[in-house]
Amino acid sequence: MFKPTYLRIFAWSGIFIILVIIPFSYFLIQRFAGYATSQIGLINHDRIEETLDRTEFILAKLKWYSLNMYEDQTIKNWMYSEKDDPLLDAAALQTLSKYLSKESFFEGAYLFNMRREKVIDFDVGLLPFEEFKDKIMLERVKRQDPALLRYSYHETGSKSYLTLLLPPSYVKKEQYGYLVVLLNKHVMQQYLISGGGGTDHQVTLMDQSGQVILGKMDEEMMKNVMHSRTAASQGAFEMKVDGEQTYVNYADLDSQDWTLYSLSGMEQFRKQATAFQQAILLSSILLLFLLLLAAFWNSHLSFKPFRRLANQLHGKLRIRAASDYDAIQQSVLLLRDHYTLIKTEYLRQWILQGRLSEQARQALARESKILEHTWIRLAVVKIDAYYEISEQYDFASRRLLKYAVGNIAEEMLSCKDRSIEVVDFGGDHLLLLIGVADQADDVLEELQEMRRQVMQYVRINIIVACSTTRHVRDDLRLIYDDLCEWTLFKFVSGDDKIYTEQEYERYADLQVQPDDTLLDLLIQSIRSGKEEQSLDLLAQLFARLQTMKFAECQFQLRLLFFSFVKAFSKRTTLNSMEGIENSLKKFTKLEDIHRWMKDEIVRMISLLGDQKRINRKVKNVEEVIEYIQCHIHDPRLSVDDIADHIALSAKYVRQLFLDQYGMSLSNYILNMRIEKVKELLQHSDTSVAEISQQAGFLTKSHFFTAFKKATGMTPAQYRYQQLGVDEASG
Repeated sequence: MFKPTYLRIFAWSGIFIILVIIPFSYFLIQRFAGYATSQIGLINHDRIEETLDRTEFILAKLKWYSLNMYEDQTIKNWMYSEKDDPLLDAAALQTLSKYLSKESFFEGAYLFNMRREKVIDFDVGLLPFEEFKDKIMLERVKRQDPALLRYSYHETGSKSYLTLLLPPSYVKKEQYGYLVVLLNKHVMQQYLISGGGGTDHQVTLMDQSGQVILGKMDEEMMKNVMHSRTAASQGAFEMKVDGEQTYVNYADLDSQDWTLYSLSGMEQFRKQATAFQQAILLSSILLLFLLLLAAFWNSHLSFKPFRRLANQLHGKLRIRAASDYDAIQQSVLLLRDHYTLIKTEYLRQWILQGRLSEQARQALARESKILEHTWIRLAVVKIDAYYEISEQYDFASRRLLKYAVGNIAEEMLSCKDRSIEVVDFGGDHLLLLIGVADQADDVLEELQEMRRQVMQYVRINIIVACSTTRHVRDDLRLIYDDLCEWTLFKFVSGDDKIYTEQEYERYADLQVQPDDTLLDLLIQSIRSGKEEQSLDLLAQLFARLQTMKFAECQFQLRLLFFSFVKAFSKRTTLNSMEGIENSLKKFTKLEDIHRWMKDEIVRMISLLGDQKRINRKVKNVEEVIEYIQCHIHDPRLSVDDIADHIALSAKYVRQLFLDQYGMSLSNYILNMRIEKVKELLQHSDTSVAEISQQAGFLTKSHFFTAFKKATGMTPAQYRYQQLGVDEASG
C-alpha cells in the first residue's frame, strides 16, 4: 500500500494500537463504573466496623479503669466508713484526683457514702446529701438503680455527660458506697466518631429510645433512620436526605443498648467517579496519540541506527561483510574476549539503553561487582560553572578533574556492603552507580561529605542528584534522565543541596506559561526611561521564569536577550547570538542573571535618558502615545489621525515609531487595546462585548482573534483565571 517501509510499518502499527487502546479504554471505564458502585458499600461497612470496634474497646477500657478505681482500698474505706474522718476524706479525694488525672476521657466523679449520707464531688469536694446539686444522680443511687456497669446519658444543669455507676453488681442486699464517673462527651465524640470523616460523612451514636449519645442528628432524620432499619444487629440501606441520596450503615453495640449510624452522601462520590471516568477517557486519547506518534517516529528511524553502526564497523574495524547484519555479528565476535577494555562501554550502554541483555550482563559481571547487588542507587555529579572551567582548562585537564572527583566518590562511598562504578559520558557530569546490599541503605551523608571534599581538594563546586533505591533490573535510562533533570533545578531555585525525588516533585509541577506582552511592556518602559517601572516589570518577568522548567526558562532567557539585542543593539553589552549563548553559560543561577539584568537596565536607561534630552523624535513619539491612550476606545483610530494631530506625515510617524520602539505603530495600538481589555476583564463586571467596544475593536471576530493570539486563551477564560488567582492570593 505504501512504498516507503517506515510508512507501511507505521500504518500497521497504528491499526494495531487503535484496535487495542479503544476497546481496552471502553472496557476499563465500564469496569471502573461497576467497581466504584459496588465498593461504596464495602467502604462504609469497613468504616463503621472500625468505629464500632474502637467504641467497644474504649468503653471496655473505661469500665476496667473505673473498676480499678472502685476497688482501690482508700476509696473502699471511705465508702464504707461510718464516722467522719477528715484524713480519710482527704485521702479519698486525693486518690480520686490521681485516677482522674491519668485518663483524658474522665471529666469528673462522685463518691457516695450511704451510711454517712455524704458525697465527694470531684469538682466541689465533700458535701452532705442535702447540699449536693445533682439530685437526679442522688435519686438513682438511693433507689439502687439496677443499671450498674452500664453507660447512661445524664444531664445536670446545663451540662450533659456519659455516666458509669459502680459497684458492678448487687452482691449484697444493701450497698453502703457508690462510685459514679462522668465522661467528657466532647472528647469521646472527637476520638470515637469524628476522626477521618468528611463533610459528606456523618456518624451518630444513639440508644434504643432515640436519645443521641454522641454526634448530632435532627429529629426528623432520626425518625426516618430508626424506621428504615431492620431488627438485625447490622445492616445498610439508602434513603434521601434533603433531596440527596444517602447511604446509611448501622451496627449495634454488644456491651450497650446503643446503635452506631453512619450516613454518607453519594452525590460527591458519583461526581468523583464521573470525573475519574473522564480522566481515563482523556488519558486514553492522549496515550493513543502519543503511541501513534512514537510508532511513526520509531518506524522512520528503525533501520537508521543499524545502518550507521554497520558503516562505523566497516570504517573503524575494517570488517569485510556481505551485509549489515554480518558486519555487526563479526564485530561482536571480535570484541567478545576484551571485557576489561569494554567495561566502561557496557556501563554506558546499560545506562543509555536502560537494561542489559543477558549476554551483556554476563560479560559485565566478569569485570564489575556492581551486578552482585540486588539494589542500586544512581547519583549524577554535575560540575557547576562548567563553562568557566572549560575556558580555563583544556580537554585533558578537564578529564583529570573529573577523574579526581570520581576517585573521591569511590573513596567516600565504597565499603564492604557497597560497590561503586563511575561512568563518564564526556560532558559536564559523572554518573555514580552504587550497588547496595540493603534497600534502606542511605548514602546522602556520604554524598554530602563528598561535595565538601571535592570543594576542599579539587576546588570546584558540584551539584548532586541522588535517586532512591531501585532494583538492579529496573530501567536505568529513565532514572538517569530524571537525575540529569534534577541537577538543573539549581539554576531555577538557587538551592545548594543534594536533590532527591522530594525536591523534584515541586520542580515537576512547574507549568506556568510565558507572557509575551510583559516583555514588550518592559522594552517600552526602558525606552520611556521609567527606571522604577522597568525594574518592577523585570521582577515580574523573573518571577514567572522561576516557575518554569529549566528548558523553558532557558528559551525565555534567550528570547529576552535577543529582544534586548534587537531593541538596544548599540547600548547593551549583548551584541550577537554568540554573546547571548556565552552570557547564559556564565551564569549558574537565575538570580545572578536577574541582578545582572537590573544593572544592565539601569545603565541603558541612563544612556537613553541622555539621548532623549537632545532628540526631538522622542517627544513626538510621546505625543503619539498620549494621543493613542486618549483615543484607544475609538475603533476608527488610524495613523493618519495621529499624524495630523502632531503635524507630521503618516509615513514619517510610522518610521519614527518603528525606530524608537522596535515595533510597528499598528502593533503597539493592538497591544494597548489588549492591555485595556485585560484590565477591564480583571477589575470590572462589564460584559465581554462591551469591553471589546470600550477597547476600540471594530468587530467581535477581530477582537476574539487578536486576544487569543496575544494571550493563548479566550476573554472568558482569562477572566476566570484571574478571578482564581485573586481568590488564591486573598
